[in-house]
Amino acid sequence: MVWKILALILIPLSLEATTFQLVPTETQMREADGIIIGHYLKSKSVKLENGTIATQMIFKMEKEYGLRSDFFGMDEVIVHYPGGSIDGVTSKVEGVPKFIGGEKVALFTKSIDNRYWGLNLGFGSYKVISYGKDVILVNTLFPENAQIGQIKLQEFEQMIKTIKGSNLKVVQSAQFLDNPTAFANRAPASVSEGKNRSIASKNDESEDSNEPKSLNVFWLIGFLAFCGGIFRMGRQKKI
Repeated sequence: MVWKILALILIPLSLEATTFQLVPTETQMREADGIIIGHYLKSKSVKLENGTIATQMIFKMEKEYGLRSDFFGMDEVIVHYPGGSIDGVTSKVEGVPKFIGGEKVALFTKSIDNRYWGLNLGFGSYKVISYGKDVILVNTLFPENAQIGQIKLQEFEQMIKTIKGSNLKVVQSAQFLDNPTAFANRAPASVSEGKNRSIASKNDESEDSNEPKSLNVFWLIGFLAFCGGIFRMGRQKKI
């Protein structure tokens, strides 16, 4: 109990103006709109419409929840974090996670104004490392904290299924989008899709398939009516 109190006291000192309250991983998971497991690629600073500076981090996704990667046909995603440096102006925000190119990570995200933002800065991000036979998620800010510092990948994914009601979805590589034959013949994903997207997919398919069927029926009826008219005219001439 003492070490938890000390940790809370030291947070403002170590992160300056950024203060974090230690909450369980489950709480962050419930709050998150999206969850990503993938590899960090690169980042750049941008100026947003309101004049503030943000850093865009680009990740190559392996698995995700809530981002509908199959619908949008994407295997990379941009996640925003506050602060950065652009046009000689620097805005520093303590607590933003730092990654090395190619590093495997797990992130909680929140969708705000049509952008993905990293939930709780570095507190909502983890580095994925192999430790013996286990794969461990290590929190970027509090790696040694007994409450939220480390969690096995298998337990993390099971937690997502329990809390979100869906497994993480395997992200298909963009190469399949460029090669329809490879996409059609791809091996089935080992993790099922999210429930919401599965329902949407079925609705999309039914809407797409019903339209051409109704169109074909319309032309068939018109064609038969036309043939019937010609047949009746022929019989009248003979009479």
